[in-house]
Amino acid sequence: MHFLTLPLKEAEKLMRKYKKVFHSGMMKFLIGICLWLIIIPQIVLANVQEPVAHAIRITTPPIIDGKLDDNCWQSCIPATDFYMVEPNPGAPVTQPTYVYVCYDDEKIYFGIRLLEARPDAIQTTVNQRDGQIWLDDALELILDTYCDRRNAYYFASNLNGAKLDGRIIDEGRSVDENWDCHWETRSGLAPGGWEMEMAIPFSELSFPRSDSLVWGINFWRTERPHWENTSWAKVQRWNQISKYGTLTGLSITSKAKRFEILPYVSGRYEQDSLKPNFGIDFEYGLTSNLIFSATLLPDFAQIEADPFKFNLSYEKGEELYFPEKRPFFLEGGSILKTPIQLFYTRRMNEIRMGAKLYGRIKSTELLALDAQTEDSEENFSVIRIKQELFGTTTLGALVTHKQYSDTVSQAGGIDFNFPVYGPFLFTSQFALTNNTGVSGDQWAGHIAIEGETGSYGGGLYAKRIGPDFRVDQGFINAYDINKQSISSYGWGKVVQDRAIFQWIETGVAFNVAQEIGDRLPNSEIDCWTNFVTRPKWRFGIVGGRGYERYGDEEFTNSHIEFSIESNVGGAEGVASSYSIRRLYDSPVNIFHIGFLFLPIERITVFPGLRALRWGDTRWQWLINARISYQMTDRAFFRIYIQSDSKTGTETEEILSIEDVKDLNTNFLFGYEFAPGTILYLVYNYSNDFDSENIENIFAAKFTYSFWF
Repeated sequence: MHFLTLPLKEAEKLMRKYKKVFHSGMMKFLIGICLWLIIIPQIVLANVQEPVAHAIRITTPPIIDGKLDDNCWQSCIPATDFYMVEPNPGAPVTQPTYVYVCYDDEKIYFGIRLLEARPDAIQTTVNQRDGQIWLDDALELILDTYCDRRNAYYFASNLNGAKLDGRIIDEGRSVDENWDCHWETRSGLAPGGWEMEMAIPFSELSFPRSDSLVWGINFWRTERPHWENTSWAKVQRWNQISKYGTLTGLSITSKAKRFEILPYVSGRYEQDSLKPNFGIDFEYGLTSNLIFSATLLPDFAQIEADPFKFNLSYEKGEELYFPEKRPFFLEGGSILKTPIQLFYTRRMNEIRMGAKLYGRIKSTELLALDAQTEDSEENFSVIRIKQELFGTTTLGALVTHKQYSDTVSQAGGIDFNFPVYGPFLFTSQFALTNNTGVSGDQWAGHIAIEGETGSYGGGLYAKRIGPDFRVDQGFINAYDINKQSISSYGWGKVVQDRAIFQWIETGVAFNVAQEIGDRLPNSEIDCWTNFVTRPKWRFGIVGGRGYERYGDEEFTNSHIEFSIESNVGGAEGVASSYSIRRLYDSPVNIFHIGFLFLPIERITVFPGLRALRWGDTRWQWLINARISYQMTDRAFFRIYIQSDSKTGTETEEILSIEDVKDLNTNFLFGYEFAPGTILYLVYNYSNDFDSENIENIFAAKFTYSFWF
């Protein structure tokens, strides 16, 4: 680590001094080790015995009603012989699953029969789109349409017919949960278990058009009555794409959706004034794999409110991160995810216009984006390229640019990723910045090896961010600047399926950071244990101790937290925790309780309370609730209510009506008439009791999709 702190000239002298060493046999040996770390995993992967499923072409599509009584299913050979991942890896599966695959010119269809010895115990609580379906009995389908063994689409559903979809990036290094597809699914109870049907249009997927296609594929079942997670392919984690099975028999020559126009009209009523607005989104498929899109005066009226987050950093000096929710930035944006975030789209507020090119050319993925803001008169641009090497290894480059008047902020980086062994992956990134009026040490780096299965996990990380590394268009934690650090974690299930315990899990994590060329600014170690019982209760304890320094001020922090949770692995239930801390020489207590329940079918209610006590009398609290009503497959209604005390209040009571500082509510109704044709109705209410400022905002937006 200390070598990284050397000035450039001193490093050059050192390199010249030891030039002979670098040309010696030792250097060749080290290079050879690095090459074998890359090549050996590829050889191992190439020899993995994969299960194979075969898709049958049909002329009459099935009726998607959750019943496998269509003639097409009778001609399919099912994919079966699932592999148990949890609780006992490799043990015989007790609840068999059968998956049938067929297709026509427009769609690919999946019929799933899930046997269940305890049908009365099937869990089905999640009903909203993109909800936590894996907390129910569910089936997840994962499609690697390029068979690159790195990236895939996933589709999941439960007995309610709720939908969850997204994309897995780089062998699971990141997951794009915001991608949405227009697909159909239905489920229903059947003798001996339950059945499910899925229909996915080819126009929603990217893949090479060919008379003979091979896709990577896997099926993952979550079975709650017997605590089983099973997989068709022998994987150690659900997103281990390199070990997926193979789907053959596809011959797809239909044309992809090439041209789409999405004009919108909207209205916003605020403070006795009505503001109409209009704009347009444009999308053109240059090829089946490369898409150009543009937007003019986009409106984001349908976006839900961000939840409030407590900031416990020193003097509240660390910026909080919020995920992107705006549609224009989401499509294709997952490629921008890197360990050092050089491009943070939420830096852009009101957009005047923007354009984007994304997709892939053979084994190269790319994204180029340029946008101009309306409110700040700034220009943002980014270019991202990721090249596939040796199958599951990738080499990427990322360049970002922000300009305001004569002020420029630029950043560039490269990243190199490859599998190491089993579930463990190597990830790296190195970056430089260039800013108007800034000079000095402007480079950063990140190296990591990490991996997880259902039984164990761990990671080792090294990170460095120079004192002059600044990315106005990115997101870098303020407390990471001018520091180099090493961190690690490891956990494992030390007891499984014994006595009253389903499992006992324990783990440890540590972090040590040093100011570049200076003293230790912080270090921390944490240990935890979770006891999970057969009745699905979890009792947990976590404790830790750390050191932090800011300037000449030094602090020794400590914490211990107790938690309890009902219905482990399920959706409906209650979770609570109580934490006792010593933070910046002050005692801090944190209490949290949250519920999730379904008062009636298709309605989910999730209220929660979090309260902090600083010192002996200063309280800060937050109450919020999410209510989701999935009226039909196309219509939903969501409410988000939040109230908090903003800043600490001197009071002996944990909650007092006099302490209420604000109340915020967000009501959102959406109805999808057809893919891309959507109506949104929004109402926001905000009341700041300190300033007596009340806001009532009504908004409506209608988008219509024309595509050819």
